[in-house]
Amino acid sequence: MALQADLLESIPQTKYLSVESYLSYRAIMRTFYLEYQKMHYQLDKDTILALLHQDPVFAAYTAENLVPDLDMLVKWKNLTPIQDPHKAYTIADFKNRQFQYMMTEEALEIERMTVTLENLSTKTTGLSASAFRRIQKALHRAEHLEEMSLKEVGEWWEELQEDFRRLRQNHQDYLREFYGTNAEKQMKSAEFIAYKQHLIHYLEEFVQDLQNSSAQIGAQLEAFTDEQVERILTLVHQSALEIPRPVSEQTPLWQEELRQKEKGVWESLLVWFTGKDSTARQVMDVTNEVIRRVVQNAAILVQMQNMGVSNKAELRHLMTLFADVPSVEDAHRLSALVFGAQQARHFTVNAERETDRIDLSTYEEQPVEYALQPRTRTYKPRMDRSGFADKSAEKAAQRKKILEEETKLRQKIMQYIQDGKLDFAAISEPVPPEVRRVLLSWVAMANLAPDGKSHTQYGQRFSLQRRGNGTCSLICTDGTLTMPDCVLVFEGNAYE
Repeated sequence: MALQADLLESIPQTKYLSVESYLSYRAIMRTFYLEYQKMHYQLDKDTILALLHQDPVFAAYTAENLVPDLDMLVKWKNLTPIQDPHKAYTIADFKNRQFQYMMTEEALEIERMTVTLENLSTKTTGLSASAFRRIQKALHRAEHLEEMSLKEVGEWWEELQEDFRRLRQNHQDYLREFYGTNAEKQMKSAEFIAYKQHLIHYLEEFVQDLQNSSAQIGAQLEAFTDEQVERILTLVHQSALEIPRPVSEQTPLWQEELRQKEKGVWESLLVWFTGKDSTARQVMDVTNEVIRRVVQNAAILVQMQNMGVSNKAELRHLMTLFADVPSVEDAHRLSALVFGAQQARHFTVNAERETDRIDLSTYEEQPVEYALQPRTRTYKPRMDRSGFADKSAEKAAQRKKILEEETKLRQKIMQYIQDGKLDFAAISEPVPPEVRRVLLSWVAMANLAPDGKSHTQYGQRFSLQRRGNGTCSLICTDGTLTMPDCVLVFEGNAYE
């Protein structure tokens, strides 16, 4: 069997495992791998440095040491730098290359291989709910561990660890396929549309199983008391001590390390299935985000495919509608519906009004023309250079007209005031709308005043008096108004 030459080339992504400064490189890559398992796919320099400082070995490790190490890992294609302009507050910060780093697929597989070599057990499959069911059964059996032999307890513990490890590993491996450049290319391909529905159904089933099972497993874990947990871990530890071990593995603290590892597995179960910020909740959110991205990309693909579809059938339907109308007038109406403005927009402008009356209806105003200007920065309106026109005659005529209208309105209003009183129940003649608006405004002003008194626009003082809680009918030219039975009493001469 002949070997291909391109398969025998060196792999630069593995150099960090054996170079002289492998300690810092491996620590950085292991930090990325551990954070990747927590759904933290991108890390900046400050976060990496803070995580490294948690280890006493790297207490003196500084940012000046970290930057060249990160650059070298980027050069070896272990990390992918992603420029983050959102954190740059100045131009200098932007030029200083503020990056977030993400593990490449090759580096992720290499680091996973190192973990496999350390633990000698890694298997990956698709998303399945069988691990949930097995963990539930194992937790039910935990209540009867004292009835088992130590060998059976050890087998129970190994099965629980294996199911838990498989569950974590499976969702990480499967959902990782939807991140990175390759996933974006796949989701933007035409073949992805046919695959989309099956994938969404597959992920939705996993979310439902995760939602139901994680809640049940979390309730089981929370039901265990501290004494029960301590008893379970004690039996597990005793079963582990029954296994014969080589003398080389029996270090001075190997029993304590074994006990801490067993306790860590149980705490990992609690973190994964219990609490508001549980890992199961994070997995659910990430899976829902993957479903959203799948639907969005599929919709974009369908839209792009339909952009070139001909509207021949739509035009033929419109021609059939026009051919069936009985008259030209109906054809005009159909044309206005099909080709006319679909929505009307109303604009309010600061234009000159013929009158300043506030009681004038909008429908009585004259239409105003307003010229719209282009919304471009380079547009400059044309400047017409001309002098100021003398509009004193027009203003005088307009003022005279307004005064005449106000005089006529006042004369109409004063007809309803008899003996210094305006009794709404005693008005027998129909009241015009403009007079009614003024009279009701007087009632409103007096009603709002604490002492029930106010004054008209003509300077007259008056007070509002009511006749109990009854009502009266005010006959108007445009209808009959039912209002509280009240009287306006004016002070002095109401005609002044």
